[in-house]
Amino acid sequence: MSMEGTTISAAQVQAAVEAAGLAPSIHNSQPWKWRLRGDTLELSADLSRALPVIDPDHRQLLVSCGAALLNGWLSLRAAGLDVEVAELPDGPDISAGRLATLEVLGNRPPTEDEARLAAAITQRHTDRRPFGPGAVPADEIRELRRAAEAEGCWLSVLTGEDARVELAVLLARADWFEHHDPQYLAELADWTRTDPDAVDGITWATADPGAKPQYAEFPLRDFTGGAGGAGAGAGAGADGGAGGGGRAEAGPALDDTVEHPEALVLGTDADGPTDRLRAGRALGRVLLAATTAGLATSPLGQAVDIEATRTLVRSATGGAGHAQMILRAGYPDRSIPPLTPTKRRPVSEVLEHVSMT
Repeated sequence: MSMEGTTISAAQVQAAVEAAGLAPSIHNSQPWKWRLRGDTLELSADLSRALPVIDPDHRQLLVSCGAALLNGWLSLRAAGLDVEVAELPDGPDISAGRLATLEVLGNRPPTEDEARLAAAITQRHTDRRPFGPGAVPADEIRELRRAAEAEGCWLSVLTGEDARVELAVLLARADWFEHHDPQYLAELADWTRTDPDAVDGITWATADPGAKPQYAEFPLRDFTGGAGGAGAGAGAGADGGAGGGGRAEAGPALDDTVEHPEALVLGTDADGPTDRLRAGRALGRVLLAATTAGLATSPLGQAVDIEATRTLVRSATGGAGHAQMILRAGYPDRSIPPLTPTKRRPVSEVLEHVSMT
């Protein structure tokens, strides 16, 4: 790769695209592609990796790409580059134009926060281990809220009993619909990988690790399509991309071992392509901020997979805005080893270099 006459180096490009690839994505589909043109990295949607059943309007694809955009930007900023971000520079048609550009303007030292978040990129992963009983301190919740707000989004914490019950019911309803939809099950099977070294999709170890079910207020999604024995219970959670597996079931209401995680709803005031892209940036920043705080997170996404239930999430958050992702957060039981993080596609598969000559 010739980099003559440019500010950005080949090593910095490689590191940025690798960091972007570590972002969470729906079913670990990694639906992005990058192009280097001079001093600019251009991000586009790879619609060949779209999931038309679970994500018919590409909302979650845009969220996934937004998280990749944030990681790429952070990597460049941590390298001391001054980077200008442009969103949807060619307009809202994501099939014909670029989603975003990262143009390197020169050099500028990263802020302490940027360096801290960039360092967390390789540590972040979806953690589906059971949580311990400790609550997340209010100061940490405020930091997560600030992370979402830094990207123009909001983060609502469901603390009221009625709101949490409503969310559990919505998760259960969406989970039932999905697991009784043959098209959804076929799409899930298409993205499930039997090879543990697969560089995309959901590995079988993730889908069905064979672990003893954990009892939780908001159990995790059953990636086996119902064959793995995970209970529908109070509803299963969605894995928005990277990370381990685990089965969970609704436990007895009076069982002290039932997990009660923080339930976080990430949302936007509007719901256009730019809003969804920014929601991905906010999701990435929230997850990295949680990682630096020692928190574990995993998505609870069925309720936003289906538009009908996604709309109903509004009432649980006070009736404002549009929910883009739901997360469970807490401190993991570190006596249980985490699964190996899922692998990623190599840079050579996602990066194209365009000569300026």
